[in-house]
Amino acid sequence: MPQFLISEHNYGKWYIKPLQMMTIESRVDMQSAVTPDRLSRRQIEAAVQADIYKCWTCSSCDLECPVNIASGRLRPQKIIRLANFGLKNQLVTLPEIWYCLTCRRCNTICPNQVKPADLIYYLRNAAVKCRIVSDDALRRYRNLFTGFQNIRWHAAAECFLGRLPDISEENWHYWLKKPLPDSAGTIRYQDLFHGSDRFRHSVGSANTGACFTCSECSNICPVMCPDGVFDPRWIFRMANLGRTEALLKSPSSWLCIDCRRCTDTCSQLVRGHDLIRDLQSLALKEGFVDTGFALRWYNAQKILYPLFLKEVDRICIPRGADRPRIKSAV
Repeated sequence: MPQFLISEHNYGKWYIKPLQMMTIESRVDMQSAVTPDRLSRRQIEAAVQADIYKCWTCSSCDLECPVNIASGRLRPQKIIRLANFGLKNQLVTLPEIWYCLTCRRCNTICPNQVKPADLIYYLRNAAVKCRIVSDDALRRYRNLFTGFQNIRWHAAAECFLGRLPDISEENWHYWLKKPLPDSAGTIRYQDLFHGSDRFRHSVGSANTGACFTCSECSNICPVMCPDGVFDPRWIFRMANLGRTEALLKSPSSWLCIDCRRCTDTCSQLVRGHDLIRDLQSLALKEGFVDTGFALRWYNAQKILYPLFLKEVDRICIPRGADRPRIKSAV
């Protein structure tokens, strides 16, 4: 079977060339050449059914991925490409599979209906099954992911106050454990069922009146966190009660990663992701956040995500093991 040299240009496109077509001077050491494993590729495709063979490396998934936008370190196209070459052993050792937020935007944006998020989910399970990532590391990763949402809440709250948060490593670890302000209190009847016509229209078009708080959305949401950090059920309940100000002044709605799982799973056909997106838009239009908030929040996430990935590396890359040299080795 022919060997191939796979490299990556700075602008994100893949370059693939049969090794025998290259001059001796342009070849790298043989460790940088790979032989596609057809059997492994068929096994991956059969197990995950992600339609990886349809990928034409258009980079739509890379441009949509929030982690890649913020850090440049997670490229779903790269993972799909490696899977197409049947390189499962390399894939399960990639730290990038643990960078994914499981927002599924790569699945949604792909014009060929390739499903990178489904492939990443499969590779994570394979990494745990093969003991590449231990049960203890998996537990610490899940705790980190939950704590990361706490950090995002505090960062969004700082952006609400009109300032770009100082996200040093010291603040990172402080916010990781800092509880949210206590929001418990008495709600008066006269504070209920308020809201502008636009707010009422958003609630009505999302069909939140059909919600009976069964928690399907909370159970499926990847960034759902207790203690008031983010809970889609709470957002829908507050919308039904007309608690406009409490909703539009809360940082919680900005933590949504637009995975649409709340909408997909709801047996009552509530369109939760549409409501949350409308709430973000209303907060800007009705002056609950200033016009510079969106840029501050964008810049804050460009700081937050690299710090998150740094912590993931500490957990998911075994001690003493070199980071897999995927760029040069494949």
